[in-house]
Amino acid sequence: MDDLLQHFIVEAHELIQQATDDLLVLERNPQATAPMDSAFRAVHTLKGSVGLFDFAPMGIALHAAEDLLGALRERRAGIDSQIIDSLLACIAQAERWVAVIEQTGQLPSDAAEEGYRLARALRSQLDEDPAQAADPVPQADLGWIEELMAQGRDPAALRAQDRPLVAIRYTPRADCFFAGDDPMALLRSVPDLVAVRLSARDPWPPAAEIDPFSCNLRIEALSGAELDRVKAVFRFVPDQVTLHEIAATAQEQGSDMALANGATGIAPGAAGRPGARMLRVDASRIDRLADLVGEMVIAKNALAHLAGQFDEGLDRKHASQGLLASQAAIERLVAELHGAVMDVRMMPMRDIFRRFPKAVRDLAGQLDRAIDFSIDGEEVEADKAVVEGLFEPLLHILRNAVGHGAEPERLRLEAGKPAKTRIVLRASRDGDRVKVEVEDDGRGIDPAAIREAARKRGIASADDLDRMSDSEVIDLIFAPGFSTASEVTDLSGRGVGMDAVRSAVERLGGQAGVRSRPGHGTTIRLSLPLTIVMTKVMAVRLGRELYGIPLDGIIETAFVPASRVLPVRDAEAFVWRDRTLPLVRLVDLLGIRPPVESPQRLKVVVMAAGDDLVGVVVDGFAERMDVLMRPMTGILAGMPGVMGTTLLGDGSVLMILNIPELIG
Repeated sequence: MDDLLQHFIVEAHELIQQATDDLLVLERNPQATAPMDSAFRAVHTLKGSVGLFDFAPMGIALHAAEDLLGALRERRAGIDSQIIDSLLACIAQAERWVAVIEQTGQLPSDAAEEGYRLARALRSQLDEDPAQAADPVPQADLGWIEELMAQGRDPAALRAQDRPLVAIRYTPRADCFFAGDDPMALLRSVPDLVAVRLSARDPWPPAAEIDPFSCNLRIEALSGAELDRVKAVFRFVPDQVTLHEIAATAQEQGSDMALANGATGIAPGAAGRPGARMLRVDASRIDRLADLVGEMVIAKNALAHLAGQFDEGLDRKHASQGLLASQAAIERLVAELHGAVMDVRMMPMRDIFRRFPKAVRDLAGQLDRAIDFSIDGEEVEADKAVVEGLFEPLLHILRNAVGHGAEPERLRLEAGKPAKTRIVLRASRDGDRVKVEVEDDGRGIDPAAIREAARKRGIASADDLDRMSDSEVIDLIFAPGFSTASEVTDLSGRGVGMDAVRSAVERLGGQAGVRSRPGHGTTIRLSLPLTIVMTKVMAVRLGRELYGIPLDGIIETAFVPASRVLPVRDAEAFVWRDRTLPLVRLVDLLGIRPPVESPQRLKVVVMAAGDDLVGVVVDGFAERMDVLMRPMTGILAGMPGVMGTTLLGDGSVLMILNIPELIG
């Protein structure tokens, strides 16, 4: 059952996202039939999957959503923003429930109340005649249970039982026969029935007006069986039944009954490993891996054959040739295997990009902003860790773009702009890196306001701020503690949390930058490696120790005469290709005691730190290599300035440094 539940969780995430995408398309184009059909299928399939696990409250809400979508398909109801809001609210709640199920294996304790509330809201959009649809909301008055016990053949015996009872109220839908349901057959399937009462759900019409194909029943019963056995009987009609477990002690207390949660939705088992990570992979990529593993086995057998020949007196020349040939074959296969594994880990940006339209829509609605949001480049692929690690930074950037970059419609029209603020999220491939941008045509960032705020906050001195260009000043929005929420409003809203955005991107081995023009808009640019698992590094020396620096951040290495190092207050700088760059020493960044004697020529690694360049002084350059980087774990997890570690050929550990984070 754990495997089945895991499959349900994976499928549920996909169906929820599909339904969300389709509803957002419908909001823009209510007459489109393809997204309507797709949304209906997604909700219908999800509801059916939920029924397998008896997550009753979730099933109740989704059943109501399915009915509403069905009415929209048949054009028995018109599509408006209120209907879309109700459907999206249901889908969003389903997503939250799935997340809880993934962690705990069951729905939260308040799921029943929330499920009925959503069902009420959705069915109110249908404006149905009560006689045509079952009321999915359990009645607050539970006196019917006491009445049912009192009407039994032997009420005293019922109250004297030393085991709990399950109270059942089953109200079949009016059209249940057309759905293949047989209410009386379900009633007969309930184990250990001890009391039954049948009544009309609604007053009966005159005999001539009775519809023989419409069900007008309300079934109430008591069972002495376990709650799970009773729930199993009604697992395909969870939106039509309410169950209450009556504790044994309560049966002797008359009206003071102790009831378990009604309409509970408990999974048959835990969800296996909490938070298990899963990745769907194209079958052709798996086939490629299998082929390479087969070739590796052949290469291993060839090496074993060569080792056997040594025992038979193989001469040195032939042994050397055989070893070289085997080494070349294995090296080729390892390189191809590396590429194949990276292909398996690659996932399209679409997997996170498609989660943003609803977030932008919701925020725009809350802030009363008109937003024209579009996505470009969602087919661009990157490593799974990179793609998933981008979600929080991008969400924060988009919130800033909507909340603070977008102007009210009136101000935009007065400025000669379109009424809607245009926000574009795009991704593109740039060599062995992926670039992601969030661009808006909003109010932009005012450098003068940034200078004033930075001066008040002590981010930089007045002299430094005066020397900075406008682009350098705007980059201060990434400085830790740059502004508070109140100051963000005054500064067009780019300050809060942008330091966290840059830190998150740098932890992924990337850089973040900003470009803005007051009155014209802002673009936040992120540049990241395609993968952070297998990475190219250059080893550098500090004394006897080796450290790794990601190669994609290195511009070049240089030898700088010590005489050309310029003191700048308590820092240093040097001239490189007609540019003055700051100079930092790796021994200072790592807090290592510097050598007694200073060399006449400094070995400098010129590399990117955000949008700027910096020179890093090391003791020596070593080889470049491809490494399998392992992130820091345990008490070392989150250590600043260290991206991860790898093992070298001699068994020693190489620490891979995050230079921009060390510099701060």
